[in-house]
Amino acid sequence: MYNINYIEFFILNTVIYFDLFDYPLTSMEIHQYLYSGGMYGGNFSLAEIEDSLKNSPVLSKLLTAERGFYILNGRNNIIDLRLERYNLAAIKYKLAKRAVRIFKFLPFIKLIAVCNSLSFNNAREESDIDLFIITSKGRLWITRLALIIIITLLGLRPPKEKAKDKICLSFYAAEDNLDLSEIKIDKDDIYLDFWLATLQPIYQRENCYAKLIGANPWLQKYFPNFLAQEPGDRLRVSDTGFSKAIYKSKEYILRGVIGNWLEDKVKKIQRKLMSQRKKDMAVIGDKRVIITDSMLKFHETDRRLEYLEKFEKKRDSLLSQY
Repeated sequence: MYNINYIEFFILNTVIYFDLFDYPLTSMEIHQYLYSGGMYGGNFSLAEIEDSLKNSPVLSKLLTAERGFYILNGRNNIIDLRLERYNLAAIKYKLAKRAVRIFKFLPFIKLIAVCNSLSFNNAREESDIDLFIITSKGRLWITRLALIIIITLLGLRPPKEKAKDKICLSFYAAEDNLDLSEIKIDKDDIYLDFWLATLQPIYQRENCYAKLIGANPWLQKYFPNFLAQEPGDRLRVSDTGFSKAIYKSKEYILRGVIGNWLEDKVKKIQRKLMSQRKKDMAVIGDKRVIITDSMLKFHETDRRLEYLEKFEKKRDSLLSQY
C-alpha cells in the first residue's frame, strides 16, 4: 500500500484527473471537486486542503504551485493553456446562449446544460458545444426532433468532418429517468462522475437541475464537498413572460392524445433514420448508445474507459515512487 494519507490521496486524485485535460486547479477548485473515488471520510475543509498542499511531504514531491494553480511536476505549460482556453470558452458560451434563447420557446424542455470540457471553461478552438437535455416525461422524441430542426436551420448541426462551434445534441433524458448511475460503464466511472459534478445548467424550468442532483445522491459519495451551484446571469438564459406563454401554449396542445400520437410518429421516423450501428449497439446493452423512450445517448466513440485507464496509470506511476 502506498505511504499516503486520505487527504493527500484525494487531492492527488483530483489534480491528476484534471491534468488529463491539461487543466491546472486552484486550492478552492481542489476543495470543490475533491475526489474520494467512493471512499468515505473525504469531507475535508478548504483550510485542511490548503495546509496539506503546503506542508505534505508527499504532495510537495509530486505537485508544483505556480501563479495560484497546482499542477503535477513538469506541467507548468498548462497554466497558460488554461487561460487561453478560458477565453475560447467565453466565446462558445455566447454561441450556446444564442441557440438556447431560441430553444426556450419549445415545449417540454426541462433543462439544457453545458457539459464536457466547456462546462469547466476548458474549450479547445476546434471543439463543438455539447449540451445535455432533459425533457418532459413521454415527450423526448418530439423535443429531440424540434431541436434538430432548429440547429439545422441555424447551420449549427455539426457535420462529420468539422464540428467547431456547432451544437452537439447527443444526450437526452426524460424527467422520469434521471438516475445516471444506471449508465455507468463499471462500478468506477470517473468520467461520468466528473461529468455530472461539472455540469453547468444554462436554462431550466421547474428547478430541474436540483431534481437531477437529487436523483443522484451517489454523487456526494464521490465528491464529499460538492454543492450544486447554478451559474450567474452571464452564463444563464432566463424565460420571459412571452417565452413562457409560447411554450406553455404548445404544451397545452400537445399534452394529451394529440401529443401521444405525434410522439409515437416522430419516434418511428427518427429510429428509421438512425444508423444500424447505433441500433445494434443499443440492442446489445452497450452503454455508449442508449435508445429508449426515456433516454437517448449517442456516444459511439465513448472514451470513458480510456480516461479511467489513463487516470489509474498516471496515479499508479506517481505513487509507486513513494
